[in-house]
Amino acid sequence: PDVAMPGYQRFDLTLTQPIDHDHPEAGTFMQRAALLHASDTAPMVMFTSGYGLATTPRPTELARLFSANQLSYEHRYFVSSRPVPTDWSKLDIRQAALDAHHFAEALHWLYPGRWVNTGGSKGGMTSVYQRRFHPCDVDATVAYVAPTSASTVDPAYNAFLEQVGGPSRAACRADLVAFQRRLLEQRAAVEPLVQGTFTLIDLDKAFEIAVIELSFVFWQYTHPDDPQNGCGAVPGPTATPEEMRAFLEAHVPIDSLGGAASLDYYHAFYYQSAAQLGYPAPYEAPLAGLVHFPGADTPSTYLPAGEHPVFDPQAMADIDAWVASEGERLMFIYGEFDPWSAEMFQPSTRDSHRFVVAGGNHGSNIAQLSASDRSAALALLTRWLAAPAAAALQASRPASVRRVDREDLEGLRPPL
Repeated sequence: PDVAMPGYQRFDLTLTQPIDHDHPEAGTFMQRAALLHASDTAPMVMFTSGYGLATTPRPTELARLFSANQLSYEHRYFVSSRPVPTDWSKLDIRQAALDAHHFAEALHWLYPGRWVNTGGSKGGMTSVYQRRFHPCDVDATVAYVAPTSASTVDPAYNAFLEQVGGPSRAACRADLVAFQRRLLEQRAAVEPLVQGTFTLIDLDKAFEIAVIELSFVFWQYTHPDDPQNGCGAVPGPTATPEEMRAFLEAHVPIDSLGGAASLDYYHAFYYQSAAQLGYPAPYEAPLAGLVHFPGADTPSTYLPAGEHPVFDPQAMADIDAWVASEGERLMFIYGEFDPWSAEMFQPSTRDSHRFVVAGGNHGSNIAQLSASDRSAALALLTRWLAAPAAAALQASRPASVRRVDREDLEGLRPPL
């Protein structure tokens, strides 16, 4: 029993997986998972962050709602779930879906109740990919804040950032851009204040990338009315270099962009982004004339020298087409202000649905939906999982959407 999670027993698992499911004779690796057991007859929530396995896995929103069991698994090629030597060509969405399918096969006989897979951001994307290739593994999917990008320089995100928040947030967007420009104009004064070890990407480039990322990350993780880090806290023209650095790093930890440990951890993400998942185009236009490294904020910058995966535009096109035409019992939750909402999945009419949290960011969930949308989402889940939902989310919607801590959610801007 886990005293930190009343009602659950935790079991740490590893499963032997083929490096190449099409050629199991080519070798294997051990994939980590954590099972939170509540009841033999309760539903099973199959969860992945799309990255590594959390040191202390906790019940997800769905597990709490339905007093469900939960299997949390580490995505292939993250942390210790990575074969050595590493054949990066075997890191693709179909191989990863087969990993998840193998977990489902291994545990279905122990848990005969309803199954749902879920995840936030890259984890939500991964859950959708599993359904695409193995639609019968689970009864339903709930994908939180999961984008579907068209290319490694997808311009849709920049168009979103130009108008995020609408007219009422125009001043905030302008203040952010003005601050970004001052950061680049005063980089000689601000950069020396940055602490960190920049072994793979030098400080000057990492600093510039962080400045470019600021608008995206601000709207991704912060509520604009946050008194400490929101719109009203953006440093003005009289701010000192230290005040400018502090605000930038409160949103974008610069040392995570150039350190060997961080880039090694997210190696698999950047490879996937360059090969299949896609990535936002850098939001550089508002900083014209001040950018020294144009186009640097793309996956190839973060990959080891000599590693150049070729982007496959058909991978996401296939997923999008399946979701829009064949996907059944899929639920998508998005945040209105989250930049990743620029590329939302379009659900089919086959009992699939999409909900958007008003003013929500990358931490949007069912609890934050409007009362009517929350009731509709809970009714769908109850029907899909044939179990009564907990009363906790029947209360009124929270007054505001909080700032998201990076410990709570691994975002798709992983070093940030």
